[in-house]
Amino acid sequence: MREGICPLCNGLESCAKECPNCHKEMEDTGKLENYYGPYSPYEEIDQLRLINGFPDLEQAQCLHVISCPHCGKQEMVAINEQHFL
Repeated sequence: MREGICPLCNGLESCAKECPNCHKEMEDTGKLENYYGPYSPYEEIDQLRLINGFPDLEQAQCLHVISCPHCGKQEMVAINEQHFL
């Protein structure tokens, strides 16, 4: 299986989602794995994805946290990884 890349992590796309609370634009605040602890951004990505409790590794998705800078609402979104030849 080819390894995919996350279009958000690699700056190929941006996340444009309206906040369900205040209807302002939410912002991508990074991968879910970055929130596990102070050293998690430096860990192997697939190792963290094996233990996070989500099927993101099997479904070739990258889980991101998006936040509203106006009201503080946070959500998790699954971003489909892209595969190139």
